[in-house]
Amino acid sequence: MELISILMPAYNAGKYIEASILSVLKQSYADWELIIINDGSTDNTKEIVERYSKKDSRIKLINQVNQKMAAARNNGIKNSKGAWIAFLDSDDLWEPEKLSLQIQASKEHPTAGVIYSDGFIFNDHEQFNNLMPYPTVTGRLLSHDVMYQMQYQQNYIPVLSVIVKRSLVDTIGPQNEERVFSGCEDWDYWLRIARVGADFYGLSQKLFYYRRHETNVSKNSVNMLLAQLAVLTKNYEPRLINSGDLSNALKKIFFPLINNLIKLRRFDDAYFAIKETDEILPSITFKTIKFLIKSFGRLAHIPVAIIGRLESLQLK
Repeated sequence: MELISILMPAYNAGKYIEASILSVLKQSYADWELIIINDGSTDNTKEIVERYSKKDSRIKLINQVNQKMAAARNNGIKNSKGAWIAFLDSDDLWEPEKLSLQIQASKEHPTAGVIYSDGFIFNDHEQFNNLMPYPTVTGRLLSHDVMYQMQYQQNYIPVLSVIVKRSLVDTIGPQNEERVFSGCEDWDYWLRIARVGADFYGLSQKLFYYRRHETNVSKNSVNMLLAQLAVLTKNYEPRLINSGDLSNALKKIFFPLINNLIKLRRFDDAYFAIKETDEILPSITFKTIKFLIKSFGRLAHIPVAIIGRLESLQLK
């Protein structure tokens, strides 16, 4: 059997983490290690994990000062031993057959470096009374170029659904800890994996439950849009995407982002977004927007909104 290292970052997760740990303990596939990275929690997270680690030697606790999600996962990777790496956040759940079915799929599709699955979203206050399908694409082997083109338009791969070959993780390096990528580290990761030529396989079985609650729903859509733009500009690969798809992907993020940044007077971030976008999709439009911001400041959001509307009509 191949060892799977499961990485679980946890910050003040006392309310949910026990259920997440139990969903790992219920796995029919037994050859795993669960590495829980306590990211500076101030609640009872540490005590809950210690209780379980004393009962089962496969559960390991790492304590660190608060450094956010990517740094916690990277710390877990450095301390892991598995041939496969899996991710499970401290408020989410797995079906008991998840790991077993994924290892089986890896043997049936040996070129796949990433095995992911379908699953559900549920609202915390409703528990399992209103399960919603997670928007993903499963049921087939996807070559690296096809996956890159899909992922460049939208992140279809939920991080809690994945197991990744350790050799791939070693090849592409750690998750990006730069602040601008916060909230989109996993999207960046999948695009980087596709760029090095790895295939992906999506299991059609619904094997996970993503818990949606007020602390994991982004309260800052502007920062999320900025992170999404950073992911796309950093992972632009001319050989893998045509100009039309590139333009569509960038502009549907750029215009809502730039208008909000102007309204918030975050002009430095606006100039950063313009520079990054214009470098891979040169356009007089972006130079015009920069001129408008410098000339009119916050009032530039009015003509920029009109430009964005005209661009969106062209995309349709």
